[in-house]
Amino acid sequence: MTGSTTDVSIVPGLFGADPLEYGRAVGDVSRTDADLLHLDVMDGVFVPDISFGLKAVKSVRKAFDRRLDVHLQVTRPESHIDGLAEAGVDLVSVHVESTPHIARLLRDLEKSGIAAGIALNPGTPLSSVEEIAHLVEQVVVMAVNPGTSDFLPYTVDKIRRLRADLDARGLGHIRIAADGGVTAERAAALRAAGADRLVVASALFQDPAGVESAFRSLGAIAAGA
Repeated sequence: MTGSTTDVSIVPGLFGADPLEYGRAVGDVSRTDADLLHLDVMDGVFVPDISFGLKAVKSVRKAFDRRLDVHLQVTRPESHIDGLAEAGVDLVSVHVESTPHIARLLRDLEKSGIAAGIALNPGTPLSSVEEIAHLVEQVVVMAVNPGTSDFLPYTVDKIRRLRADLDARGLGHIRIAADGGVTAERAAALRAAGADRLVVASALFQDPAGVESAFRSLGAIAAGA
């Protein structure tokens, strides 16, 4: 895993970088030991923002030689799977709110050779993943409402309850990713609650100390070092 500990990963979220500096930002991440780079694919419908399209994903794929983690925040996510598979994406997380056929979509990801994740908006109950959690590598718990930056403290307890449920069901190997508003001040609490992947965007790419230094610092803080 990444970061400065063996049990928590700092996952850079490229959307937090200056859009004029995306290429340099990917290079900065490559100089860390991050094993995942997180790309938010947004369509302006499911969430207000529009972000990386397939062409951008392919370009990042060429520039980054480790795993690409795509967070699909789109309507009709099934229409994106073939293109993402062709682009060489490694992990795709799909919102349970975005499709009535989440189990079928997870199966399609498996058939395409892509590891699957499921994502939950803050107001979506944990019960919505109960029947499908065993099919995925990770569950992404949004700590903000998508398209906003306001951290919602109650999501920390949501992560805690999810971790307890997964462990009780013998699914402790499934990763929990906290996404949205993750900062140095919140990292330790999120990890203590059971998140073992912390998706860090603005707090990483806008740190005056630079990406490499911020990455090391966040990993140490999350680990309680």
